[in-house]
Amino acid sequence: MSGRFEVTEADEGRHAAGDEDLWGESWYMDFAAVDASYGGYVRLGLYPNLDRTWLWVHLTGEDRPLVLIRDHDLTCPEGPEGMTPSRDGLCAAIRVEEPFRRFRVVAEGTGVRLADPSDTFHGEAGEEAAVAVDLVWESRGPVFPYQMTTRYEITCHITGTITIDGETTAVDCPGQRDHSWGVRDWWMFPWNWTAGHLDDGTSFHAARSIIPQLELFATGYTITPEGAMVEAGPDDIVVADVVTDDETLPVSSRQRIGDVAFTSRPVGHAPVLLVAPDGRVARFPRAMCRYETPDGRRGTGWTEYNWPEGWPALLHRA
Repeated sequence: MSGRFEVTEADEGRHAAGDEDLWGESWYMDFAAVDASYGGYVRLGLYPNLDRTWLWVHLTGEDRPLVLIRDHDLTCPEGPEGMTPSRDGLCAAIRVEEPFRRFRVVAEGTGVRLADPSDTFHGEAGEEAAVAVDLVWESRGPVFPYQMTTRYEITCHITGTITIDGETTAVDCPGQRDHSWGVRDWWMFPWNWTAGHLDDGTSFHAARSIIPQLELFATGYTITPEGAMVEAGPDDIVVADVVTDDETLPVSSRQRIGDVAFTSRPVGHAPVLLVAPDGRVARFPRAMCRYETPDGRRGTGWTEYNWPEGWPALLHRA
């Protein structure tokens, strides 16, 4: 296929920034227990031309409140130091321990516990919570480079610990990680991103824009229980019947990636409010989900929607 870039081990680290204000680079890592009892994600996002680093650590689960660390005001140093953001009371280290095979995240700081995850859109007022994570993403699939944009995804298995207010949970579950760099304007158009793992050993991932009559982008793959990756073409990546609540948090949807069709039902919401330097706003509902296929297979994973102002009017409300 045309437009696919060739990814190398050097791409696991930082890249030289372009000239655009919204040129950014991010590392994204998530995990979801097979029984949905715990899950979370970490994202490190760098905007070097704005001298800003975004750090997100979100922890949730079925019957767990959302606990998060979110800081959009960290500076963005040059070189490898950009992957180890810190300030008083917060430190994180994003480490490539073995390119394309082993990736580690260690972070510690004071976060907030929210009784209602939609409070992330309204100031994040809640109780303080001490948060620490020490997690390793081990690859369980090949690197999947995108077309038309510099980004790649890797299906993983995650081990380690998450600790909230001194209570430690052992992590041993599937998940996903990705790395991207280039101009990233969150406030331009809506999209869906999904990754998950089924109980028969099938894994899947896809991302697509979701503007009616103007499908700009779609890519993804499935991995069979035997380990074979099958790329899904744009016509084989479907997001339909998206239902949200009044806060634009997802309630349900139907999806298909290649020959894997499933329903998606969130069990742990972990959204983010995104404000651009020019004041534009987008809601970014990210949720740990339970998935079920028509033939009865079940699984867990993460799905996200990006909703710039004005676009949620396209959705079905619960």
